[in-house]
Amino acid sequence: LLGHSGLRRHRPVILPPSKAGGGRCSVKPASRSLLRSKSARTTSLRSSPNPQLPTWNGQAKLEKETEEKKTSFIENILRRKKFILLLDDLWSEVDLKKIGVPQPTQENGSKIVFTTRKKEVCRHMRADDELKIDCLSRNEAWELFQNVVGEAPLKKDSEILTLAKNISEKCHGLPLALNVIGKAMSCKEDVHEWRHANDVLKSSSREFPGMEENILSVLKFSYDGLKEEKVKSCFLYCSLFPEDYEIKKEELIEYWINEGFINGKRDEDGRNNKGHVIIGSLVRAHLLMESETTVKMHDVLREMALWIGSTSAKQCVKTGVNLTLIPNDDINWSVLRRISLMRNQTEK
Repeated sequence: LLGHSGLRRHRPVILPPSKAGGGRCSVKPASRSLLRSKSARTTSLRSSPNPQLPTWNGQAKLEKETEEKKTSFIENILRRKKFILLLDDLWSEVDLKKIGVPQPTQENGSKIVFTTRKKEVCRHMRADDELKIDCLSRNEAWELFQNVVGEAPLKKDSEILTLAKNISEKCHGLPLALNVIGKAMSCKEDVHEWRHANDVLKSSSREFPGMEENILSVLKFSYDGLKEEKVKSCFLYCSLFPEDYEIKKEELIEYWINEGFINGKRDEDGRNNKGHVIIGSLVRAHLLMESETTVKMHDVLREMALWIGSTSAKQCVKTGVNLTLIPNDDINWSVLRRISLMRNQTEK
């Protein structure tokens, strides 16, 4: 199943040739019955960047065995069983044969389901089916937010209900944000607390309680998964543009060249191939969304990039906040490398 942690959760799925299963974020009845089947052996394994062999209860003696014997033991069990193997949050290809997992076929009726944030993993694992799960719609997000907050605060004051809808929309359909912020607001029945929360999320959502440790730090795993430092720098640079800004690809690549992130070598058609390769890698990592000629950042990912960039990239971003004067008191000119004041009314 394919996407972001909490954001655009993509989940590539390996299924038998029958192509069974599917649906946006649901499990079809046939799959449900298989998951409940007493005859099926179900094993769950959460992956890490360096996946290890799975273990079963009662098999502690295997810890002293060689990797080859462990693999043989697992294979001998699974090849006689109908099983479902769930691999969560894969960062790289898992060699199923190496860990003793038989390939699912129509004959053995077994299935393997895995989730990932990286499209490359889908390709390398040769997934038969990919289910892309997008952000929630406005109505779905509002329904989730109401369920998390509970009835008591929302019935306390009509203004709280209005503010709650505004706050829900600021989560931009991200279930992770809706849950974290909803839980934080569930015990607040004073309209002033809701006004304050709305103001904080409007100006700098990083200051909202729980935002850094529960949301941004989780999303940062996708950023940390970028292998090259220059690709990370290219991603952070995109946060200099205002919220929901459509960044022209060719202009963005020019900025990257001027910053020294990539060289200025061009092909016969005048395009910089390396720049387009980096854009492609950021799109496949679900850190950028693209159209034919532009890219843009999801608002919560942009907030994550600003959070990282405020220290590591030494940049200050005050875009679209109706400034009329340059805020010299808030800008440490001697330390910062980049300052963005786009979409303001500052005097030149």
